[in-house]
Amino acid sequence: MVPRSPEETRSLFDEWALTYDDCVRQPCGPLEGYEHSLKEAAAMVPVEAGALLLDIGIGTGAFSAVFAQRGARVCGIDVSGQMLAKCHLNHPEFSLAEGSFESIPYPDEQFDVVVSSFSFHEVPPAARGAACAEAMRVLKPKGYVCLLDVMFASPEAVADARQVIGCYWDDDEDYPLVGDLDALLRLSGLCGVRWRQTAPWHWAVVGRRLT
Repeated sequence: MVPRSPEETRSLFDEWALTYDDCVRQPCGPLEGYEHSLKEAAAMVPVEAGALLLDIGIGTGAFSAVFAQRGARVCGIDVSGQMLAKCHLNHPEFSLAEGSFESIPYPDEQFDVVVSSFSFHEVPPAARGAACAEAMRVLKPKGYVCLLDVMFASPEAVADARQVIGCYWDDDEDYPLVGDLDALLRLSGLCGVRWRQTAPWHWAVVGRRLT
């Protein structure tokens, strides 16, 4: 499997931006359970009013909106300019910029919370360790990280999903395995790591930077 180039990924999401919100209202395939997963994952994160939150791969802003309702101040980055434009229409109060897991355009220890939904799998496997470290770089001590994505417990679970999902399965995607990502997050310095399966093909993970 050859990962998509950054340009290909940007083009894909630029094209999807106008219809993305409609697609996730009645999702199928790997995105089945989308809205339920957003709520379940957000409930795992203690966010106080006034907390500064970064959403990596913010898309049209649905995940961050859950935290904004709890009083978080939201900054968001995305590789797609069109996604950012749609997010601005949906949530003009959010602070938005172009960026990615591999290159976050903010200084060290800036955020109380770093979150991401359905975006981490776009990071090439060889770059995922560095992406975890980059997320930790911008997180304040005592801050929380929450990643929600299409993920699987084992290669056998991937094979099962491929069979069940059928024609909606995308062979171009390389979804993370829970054990692999768990190890990378702990190596990056995350502690108290907790996992929850939020939908048939979704897992959420939350942890805290202690120092």
